[in-house]
Amino acid sequence: MFSRPDGHLLVLADGAGGTSGGAAAADAVLAGALTFFPNSPSDYIRFLLDLDQQLTTVGQTTAVVLLLTDTEVLGASVGDSSAWLVGPTHLTDLTQHQKTKPLIGSGNAVPIAFGPLPFLGRVLIGSDGLFKYAMHDRIATLASSLPLAEAVAALVDAARLRSGALQDDIAVVVAGPTKR
Repeated sequence: MFSRPDGHLLVLADGAGGTSGGAAAADAVLAGALTFFPNSPSDYIRFLLDLDQQLTTVGQTTAVVLLLTDTEVLGASVGDSSAWLVGPTHLTDLTQHQKTKPLIGSGNAVPIAFGPLPFLGRVLIGSDGLFKYAMHDRIATLASSLPLAEAVAALVDAARLRSGALQDDIAVVVAGPTKR
C-alpha cells in the first residue's frame, strides 16, 4: 500500500509459478507502483501495459492496482489475483471481467479496468492461493466482519489444509475506510 495525496494505492502482484522470473516480475510491479501517480482510469491500463512490455525478459506475474479514496475505488488488473468490495450485505468482484492470461511480462497482457465505484465497506485483494482454496462466502464474511488487524490472518487460515499447510502461496490486503 502506497499513500497518495488523494488516497491509497493498493497493489498486489503474484509471480507466475513454474516459470523463471515470476518473483522478480512481481517485485518489479511493486517497484513501479512507487512512482505511479494515476490521474485518470486509463492511467491504470497504461501502467500495466508498460510493465507488460518492460518485463518480457524478466518473468510473468499477475497484477491488481487500485486507488482507494475516501469515497471511491478504481483500478485495473491482469491474471488470477482478485479484488472485491465487501460489506455485511454486499460483495462486488471488481476483477470479474479480467483476463487471467496472458500475464504481465508476456508482452501480450490485456489489463481490464474497473471503477470508479463507490467505496462502501472494505476492499479485499488476494492472490489465487486465497480464492482457489477458501470458500468464497467464508472469505467475504471474514473480510467484512473481523477487525482489520485480524482479518488477514483469518483469511490465510481459511485457505489452510487440515494439516495447517498451504496449497499455494497467499498474498492478502484488506483495507477499510479511514474517514467517514
